[in-house]
Amino acid sequence: MGKKKVISEQELSEMILPSPNDVLGVVVKMLGFDRFLVKCQDGRERICRIRGKMKRRVWIRV
Repeated sequence: MGKKKVISEQELSEMILPSPNDVLGVVVKMLGFDRFLVKCQDGRERICRIRGKMKRRVWIRV
C-alpha cells in the first residue's frame, strides 16, 4: 500500500466548490462502463458517469 496523502491548507483553499447549477451526490453502486448509480442531494437516484479528465485522477469508493 502507498503512503497516505496529507492535504495541506493551500490545497484546501484551492478546492473547487459546486456552483448553483451543480448537484453533489454519493455513489451507491458501480454499474460498469464508467457508470455509477448516485444518490443526489435532492433525494433522487441518477445514473452518472465520470468524464475522462477526472477518471484518471479520482478514486471512487462505494
